[in-house]
Amino acid sequence: MTQTNDVVRSLFANFPIAELGSEEQRQVFDRLRTRFTSTADAAVELRNLYKVKGFSDFASVMIWILDRAQKDPQLAATSPEDETLLLSTFRRAMGEQGFASEPVLPVGGGPGSTDEKGFASQLESFSEVVQSGIEGRGAQLESLFNECEGIANHSSDVDFKQFASLLSNFLKYIAESELLDDVRVINIVSNISSSVSQWAIAPPDARHGLMEEALGMLRDFKTHFE
Repeated sequence: MTQTNDVVRSLFANFPIAELGSEEQRQVFDRLRTRFTSTADAAVELRNLYKVKGFSDFASVMIWILDRAQKDPQLAATSPEDETLLLSTFRRAMGEQGFASEPVLPVGGGPGSTDEKGFASQLESFSEVVQSGIEGRGAQLESLFNECEGIANHSSDVDFKQFASLLSNFLKYIAESELLDDVRVINIVSNISSSVSQWAIAPPDARHGLMEEALGMLRDFKTHFE
């Protein structure tokens, strides 16, 4: 229990609170941090937070990081990717709670502007939870699906827009068919995550063709299940 509390408290301590968009969001985060740093059982508080409308994704990310740390204590430290994922899911939670004065758009500020590295990290996180089979996979799938819908509607990058549309179709298919534990899904998600990560970190003028393998795999994904 001590390790669980320590890891969760570390997540709150390292959260990039300065990047939250409003004082209202910071106040809500402060209340959560106070609650988690004073509790005797952070695991119970996480399960309670998971049940709060809008906060299931935020809690799922912490549960995933906690599970990772329990399997390998060397991975207990918060990475920049972890912080990005926690920040984006917390922002989304605040939007769903109705605290935000404007609709929550992908990090970057408006239509056609998307946090590509953050999305790549979110996809990588989903790939890891699918491979590990831990709780929270369904919530992360839903979160990723919603992110894809936003990108498909707002991104100005043709490849990214197409990828998001194809990925949302794939996610919908595996959710409806209850295939999250299928090894074929694990392989597909792992491969497309790798491609998108390479694409996201590459300079815009060096991205040509980097997404093609992932696009081809998603266009024909149903052939793997026939």
